[in-house]
Amino acid sequence: MKPSRLLLEMSLFFLAFFLPGYLAQTHPPAAGPASTLAMLQVIVTGLPQFMLMAYVATLSVGKAPRNWGLVAMETRDGLRILVLLFGCFVVIAPFVALALALPPRFSKSLTLGYRWGLLSAAQAPVALLFGLTVGYKEEFFFRSYLLGRLGQLGVPVPIAAIASTALFSLGHIYEGPLGVAITAALGALFAAVYIRRPNLHVIAIAHGMYNAIVLWLSLLIPSSLPAAAGNLIFRP
Repeated sequence: MKPSRLLLEMSLFFLAFFLPGYLAQTHPPAAGPASTLAMLQVIVTGLPQFMLMAYVATLSVGKAPRNWGLVAMETRDGLRILVLLFGCFVVIAPFVALALALPPRFSKSLTLGYRWGLLSAAQAPVALLFGLTVGYKEEFFFRSYLLGRLGQLGVPVPIAAIASTALFSLGHIYEGPLGVAITAALGALFAAVYIRRPNLHVIAIAHGMYNAIVLWLSLLIPSSLPAAAGNLIFRP
């Protein structure tokens, strides 16, 4: 495929499926738990978007599904997912600890922004589907797809990883400076894991489980930790 066609395809995917969310960051949702309807809307729209991107990408000459990380799951992948999930929380721990250790006037400026949370435990199953949908959609585009297409354009792997991670983190400005920093760190982790072993399922499921666990914890942490911790992680 010609470079111009690659750039056009990449641009259309971003403009159609991600730019609206980036623009909506100027008017983030009102403070409060996420509604079940809002999560269902993400699921209903996100799954077809992921499948369409994967379908179009696999039509490329010489690019079989496995080239996009769409490989068969192995028994060992379950352990890899758990290790990566644990790594996600290890990566964010220093950021959270730093923000909590700073004087309130500094930590407040870092944590301004919208945080997803749940209203009740009845939302837990929907939160899991929501997390996995976001995981597959974002990991396909920002990791397997962008890294693959940028590689086809001759961009060195480290530069491609930095570019995709930067674009990924900019989609989380609504979470505040700390949210952007955490997202960048997680994006770099997912990119490193994918580059080492191109398996979309591992990074997408780990990403989705991380999302779900953070949502589940939003029901517990505000009542079990100091108010500052709850405000930092789960409330705007």
